[in-house]
Amino acid sequence: MYRSEVIYFIVLAIITLASHFVPTNILLVLDHIVVRVAIVLLLLYLINIGPTIGIFGLVAIGVLYLERNRRKVSVANAKFDQMEAKERPATVEEEAISQKTVPVREFDTPIPTESDFLHTLDNTDMFEPVAPSINQKEVLAGVYPLSEVGSASVTTDLYEKMGFAPSL
Repeated sequence: MYRSEVIYFIVLAIITLASHFVPTNILLVLDHIVVRVAIVLLLLYLINIGPTIGIFGLVAIGVLYLERNRRKVSVANAKFDQMEAKERPATVEEEAISQKTVPVREFDTPIPTESDFLHTLDNTDMFEPVAPSINQKEVLAGVYPLSEVGSASVTTDLYEKMGFAPSL
């Protein structure tokens, strides 16, 4: 560390250590675009002074932003706690009673001509197949002749006909 960096080091160390004591309103100023541009320019200036001070400046600004985020979360939690109902939870008997405070529209009854998709009880024992060949399987013609499928000479005859086996 250079001798010219000592003063900057002390100032940035104080900012880093005292960030918990900075008022929330001052930390919320970090959200403005002008302040962000000024912070970037300050970091560029600190880097020009020396690499150590540039790193300490980045740490100090990072700690300020961390503290700002922590304060924002604590404010949001306080507002969230205020939104919660302070009433006691309902008992089992009270849960069974329907709610009367929120108006609920009655359901529309369907027109009988539009609800023909419902199952009718007429002709429930009747079954009509989809097609005459719905469950009939046929053997497809393949490499082997159908008459010789069970015989052992099928493979040797086939290989001899194709020229893969020597003829005896």
